[in-house]
Amino acid sequence: MAKRKINTQKPPRKNGAGNIKSIKHIEIETDFVPVQIKDHKDYNGGHPHAIMDDIDDKHVSVGFSTQKKKGKNGGNNYTMEKSPLNDGKHSYMRRQAIVAPTTEYEKPRQGAMTPKDYERAKQYAEKAKQKYIDRKNGKKK
Repeated sequence: MAKRKINTQKPPRKNGAGNIKSIKHIEIETDFVPVQIKDHKDYNGGHPHAIMDDIDDKHVSVGFSTQKKKGKNGGNNYTMEKSPLNDGKHSYMRRQAIVAPTTEYEKPRQGAMTPKDYERAKQYAEKAKQKYIDRKNGKKK
C-alpha cells in the first residue's frame, strides 16, 4: 500500500487580498543606517567615501567603488548589499579605510547603508584610526 502525503497547510484566505498566498518581507528605508558621504579628491578626480569618524582635523573614511577588484592584480573589495548612494548600481567597499585631512573632501551628501555593511565599515575605520594613532605616538607597524 502506497503512503499518501497529507497537506496540512491552510488554504489562502480570500478577504479582498485576491489570491495572495504569502507576503514577502520588504525592507523599509528605516532599516538603513544614515551616513555622510563626501568625494575624496585624488589623482583620479575623486571617489565617494563614507565619513565614519573624525580625529584631530582629519576624517576617517571608507571608499566605495563599482569595481569588484582593486587594481589589475589587487585583492577583492567587500561586496555591499545595497549601494549607499541609492543609484541602483552594484557597489563595493574598499577593505582599507583612510585617515585624510578634511580639506581633501568635497560634495557632502547623505547616504544609507545596511546595518551589516555599516558594521563592516566601522571595523575598517577603527583599524585605520588605530594605525593613525600608533603612528602619531611613534609606534611604527
